[in-house]
Amino acid sequence: MEKNRIIAQNFFALNDFSKLENGNYGVKGLLTILDDEQSNLNGYVYHSGCYDAFCNMYYAKNNKSIPLDLLHNVTDISHLAGKVTEFTSAGNEVRIVAEVSKSAVLFDNIVGLIEDGVLQGFSDMSFVTDYDLDAKTNLLHVKECQIFSVALVQNPAVVKSTLEALNATKFNFEEKKESKKSIFFGL
Repeated sequence: MEKNRIIAQNFFALNDFSKLENGNYGVKGLLTILDDEQSNLNGYVYHSGCYDAFCNMYYAKNNKSIPLDLLHNVTDISHLAGKVTEFTSAGNEVRIVAEVSKSAVLFDNIVGLIEDGVLQGFSDMSFVTDYDLDAKTNLLHVKECQIFSVALVQNPAVVKSTLEALNATKFNFEEKKESKKSIFFGL
C-alpha cells in the first residue's frame, strides 16, 4: 500500500546571528533533535538519515541552495529571504547556517525582527515520503522527507534550542489583591 505524501513544518530555534562581510545577515540554529520522541512539540519524531537522501540527490548533487523564506510564504518574492549555506547532520542533531540576503525585499524588517527577538526560530517545510504514525502516542515518525524550504518564524518547536543573544519573555504572575474602594467618588 502506497503512503500519501504529507507536508510537515518543523520549527527549530536560532542560536546565533550576525552581520556578514558581504552585507548579508547570518543566522544559525538547531533544525531538530533526531530519534527523540519529546524534543519536538509539533508531534513529529525525525529519525536519523531522514533528510540525507533527498538533500544529497537534489541539493548537493546539483549544487543548489535550500531557499530561506519568511513565515512559510513561498508564493511571492517579498517573502524570499535568502538561502541555507550549511546543513549538518551529526550525532542526534541537524543544524543549519543560513544567510538573509541584503537583496531581500524585507531585509531591514527581517533583521530588525531577529534582533528584537520576534523572529526567533527556523521551520523547515518538507514532503514526508516515508513515515509511521504511532496510534498510541499519536506521534508521526518521519523516516524520509524532501525538504523544500526553511522559513524564519516566531515560535520554534525544539524548546531546548534558544537564541542566547535574545531575551526571552519575562513573566510576572502576581497574586491579585483585593482592594478597598473609597466611598468618595467611587474610588
